Amino acid sequence: MPESSLISGLLTFVFVCWFMVACPVGCLFFSIFSDSININGPFEKIGVAFTNLIFIPLIMIGNIIDGITSPFVSPEMRTAINNRNNLRA
Repeated sequence: MPESSLISGLLTFVFVCWFMVACPVGCLFFSIFSDSININGPFEKIGVAFTNLIFIPLIMIGNIIDGITSPFVSPEMRTAINNRNNLRA
């Protein structure tokens, strides 16, 4: 996988924009739809479904990107990642 600062910058920009829009909107809807009056009601189910619609694709995309890029991690970095608790001072 060619390392390009342009591709990396674009991916970072897309994910930052996604989080800056999706997180506040999702939190707003979730707080509106799951108040104490509506516990286990239809609006709470809508809020949970909306939250899952936003965050599950992000987690899946992150796992896919991690799976694609993991073979290109240098052996020294893998050792550091695997032994991160031992390397702390």
